[in-house]
Amino acid sequence: MNNKFEIKVCGINDEISMKTAVKCKVDYIGFVFYNSSPRNISFDSSRKLLQSRNKISRIVALTVNPNDNFLFEIKKIVKPDYIQLHGDENPYRCVDIKNKINVPIIKGINVKNRRDLIKSTTEFEDVCDILLLDAPSEALPGGNGKQFDWNLLKNYKSKKKWMLAGGLNIDNIEKAVDITKAPAIDISSGLEIRKGVKDPKLIKNFLIKCKNF
Repeated sequence: MNNKFEIKVCGINDEISMKTAVKCKVDYIGFVFYNSSPRNISFDSSRKLLQSRNKISRIVALTVNPNDNFLFEIKKIVKPDYIQLHGDENPYRCVDIKNKINVPIIKGINVKNRRDLIKSTTEFEDVCDILLLDAPSEALPGGNGKQFDWNLLKNYKSKKKWMLAGGLNIDNIEKAVDITKAPAIDISSGLEIRKGVKDPKLIKNFLIKCKNF
């Protein structure tokens, strides 16, 4: 991909979508290891999908408030390029995980208002490798298909790379990037035909759209 921003496709859990994402050379491919998510993937399934892994797309293992044993298992089986923490993990826990697991960390942050955004950025930007700015949680920690007020990100600055997430789709991505100037974006539900089921055609068309504006 030659687009002006990096793209993460999250919630990949089937072989066709995995091969599509790899073929399109997305920057990040996200596997969800969280039982309550409709996008949850087992270790056995992830092994099969990882057979299509390339050297371009980085693998992200998304977890929610994981314990150490689960993280060690992910590292051993998945060998992810990043661990995404999308629960209530505080900065101390992020440092603890990074020291123990020795894998770069993406931290999901709920964007409620500008004050909380700046506070969370200050707390996490020195202890995590990438910040993922998402809509406030509802039933699930992420992947709810809801967007927040993108204007909150006007002139947003962080020491670390950050990703825009929350309700992105082929129809609003150009506007979202225009407003926020996001250096990276994360999309999941916007590429599904129903909750938890990716559409390879949507993946391909979305990536073409991002490349051409």
